[in-house]
Amino acid sequence: MFTISSQSDYGLIILSNLIKKKDFVPLTDLVKDTELPLRFLARIAAEMAKNGILKSREGRDGGYMISPKIKKISLYSYLKIFEDDIGICKCCEKNYICQYQVICHHGKFLQNKLTKVLSDQLKKIKLIEIFNRDTY
Repeated sequence: MFTISSQSDYGLIILSNLIKKKDFVPLTDLVKDTELPLRFLARIAAEMAKNGILKSREGRDGGYMISPKIKKISLYSYLKIFEDDIGICKCCEKNYICQYQVICHHGKFLQNKLTKVLSDQLKKIKLIEIFNRDTY
């Protein structure tokens, strides 16, 4: 089953908060608005800034804001920031040892085919689409 990590999920919460803002938003305001833990939020925001999704600025007028690059970033690229692997089953995970490997006939198919289909579809979706209410 494909699930996203708390980091990916919280990152989307941060983005949905910032998407409405025109200026840099201090980290303390993000914590207040989202009610996410400060240290976790700081790590996630820093990682998104490092990957070009957010712009960051230090100082009194500093904080985070959405980068214009968000329009070009795919949902797949965003998820890869926080997810080690994007697969649809446990046997797709690195270092997972399945006790049914000997009798399983579908694991390799799921790993090779369906994971590729999922990845290809995620690459077609732009991250910004998540925040456009007209798309769903």
